[in-house]
Amino acid sequence: MAMGQHAYKNEVLDPLRRVLSEQLVLDLNHVADGPLLAMAKRIPGGYIHRRPFLRDAKWIFKKRLANLTQDGAAIADHLPWYAAALQAERSRLLEHLDEFAAVVGGPRAALLCVLWNEQAEQKDAALPAEMPARLAALAKPQPGKPEAKAWKTLHTKLVGPAGKEEPVASGDVLDSADRTLRRLQQEIAQGKAARENEGRQLRRQHANELEAKEAEVRQSREAAAQQAQEAAQQRAGLEGQLQALQARLAKEEEEVARLRGELERARAQVAKQAREIAEELLAEEVRPWLADARMLKSASEEVAKLRQLTAETVEKVRKAQRDADPFLAKEHELRQAIPQMEEMLKLLRRYQRTAGQVLPEVIGLEQRITEHVEKVRYELERRDQPSDPFLERISAKINVADNRELKSIESALLLAEQSGLVDSRHADLYRRDIHRRRSYLADRDFHVQRQSGPLALLERAAATGERARLAVDANNFACLRQDYLGLHLSSKRNPQGENRFVLDAAARQKVVHLLEKLADDATGLHVWACFDGQPTQLKVTNPRLKVTFSRAGGKADHDLMDLVAKDKTVEAPWFVVSDDIEVRDATGREGAYIIYNDALVQLLVNRGLRP
Repeated sequence: MAMGQHAYKNEVLDPLRRVLSEQLVLDLNHVADGPLLAMAKRIPGGYIHRRPFLRDAKWIFKKRLANLTQDGAAIADHLPWYAAALQAERSRLLEHLDEFAAVVGGPRAALLCVLWNEQAEQKDAALPAEMPARLAALAKPQPGKPEAKAWKTLHTKLVGPAGKEEPVASGDVLDSADRTLRRLQQEIAQGKAARENEGRQLRRQHANELEAKEAEVRQSREAAAQQAQEAAQQRAGLEGQLQALQARLAKEEEEVARLRGELERARAQVAKQAREIAEELLAEEVRPWLADARMLKSASEEVAKLRQLTAETVEKVRKAQRDADPFLAKEHELRQAIPQMEEMLKLLRRYQRTAGQVLPEVIGLEQRITEHVEKVRYELERRDQPSDPFLERISAKINVADNRELKSIESALLLAEQSGLVDSRHADLYRRDIHRRRSYLADRDFHVQRQSGPLALLERAAATGERARLAVDANNFACLRQDYLGLHLSSKRNPQGENRFVLDAAARQKVVHLLEKLADDATGLHVWACFDGQPTQLKVTNPRLKVTFSRAGGKADHDLMDLVAKDKTVEAPWFVVSDDIEVRDATGREGAYIIYNDALVQLLVNRGLRP
């Protein structure tokens, strides 16, 4: 901070720098642009352009705490309360200093004391050092000008009334030459002091800039050395990683070569064993055994007679029987060959998953072995069925029964199982045959009797207004006929690991809107739409359309089956729309007509109904 000979100590002025600087910035509002631009030449960085300097003047002077005295002196001549007070005598200023602080503000009075001591030529003319701190504490910085009347009164007290000159004592009259000489000496001294101060400021500025440059160079050198060290460390690490990768690559190449050799040996072994198994399966001795079931019946009777024997005796008899009976021997060999073929299938499938290029021979061999294993398993399972005449008649009856007869056969099988006449395992085998027969009949009725089947009955009911009830598996219909409905459903994985489509509220509303159109078009039709998942708010306007949602933890399929099963009335036939075989079988047993999703779409298209 550039200060005069009698300036305050830094430790006295430092706590006041911010308050005095804030008052200085507020006083800049009362200084014209011309003096501010003149001050721009003293600002480090050269703010010589008018608009940038005037725009940033407050921010610039608020940051220049170190140049407080110099900046204050630059604007003092352009503010009347500073210029008049600096021209007053010291005695008058001290006499009216408190009044001055009350009129212009404490921080302005403190700043005036700093400027006064800066211009003081002698030590006796300086103001006390504790006075700025006392004055600065009287009030906060003031942005406005002093009150005009109070300032005029104070100005009169400081410099006297305008136009009135105080009488000069005769002893103080000096010769004009002496006064001129003294004034010139004073100006020379002031110019010399200003040049010295300016030189000291320039030297300090250059020293600070040089020190900053040296610090930057030193930091740059340290950063360069650190980067070089890091680059060396990184290069060493990369070289180590490269060596490790090369060693690992060599090991992997050795492992690949070993696995290729093992694969070739395994392929040869699999081909050899596959040929042997195929020859054994196609042997002439096996075919008569597969076609002859009576030998298995006699063998089962023989085993029943020997139940009282010990395990060792039974094993000996079984071995002897196998040796004597070629059919049983072949059956035993086939049962032992099935696990071996399964292991070979696992090996072949593992080769197909891991090999880079699978040979066509491996794929064909895997398919042939799979077909043979399934065929042998099926025949052995058929041989395990009891030879009871009752069950044999059931088996023969299932293959030619219709839906009504299948229902009777299923009831008879259930009663025989409950009474202990039939083992549960054997009953399950015949239930699977019944299930396959129902599926066959449903598919045949759909393709062969399309014109006179359930679709034709539903179309007639819709056209004539007859009473009919339509139950729709809504999730099944929406997911399988997204193309017709114009949907693009997202999918997610369920707890069982299967991907299932997600039916949101918009998709549900679209299905409901389409079924409402059908209900509006067919006046005698009552429609039930069953959805999976949590209930959502859907807009339903037709009273003959009801929307239900599955119970917690359940599926809409079960609700649909319960709806048809519990309604025993015959006032109107039931039509069930679903491609789910479980729903079709369960509702078909209750007398409902089965309508496929494609058939429902055909009905809607024929009636001109669009989503």
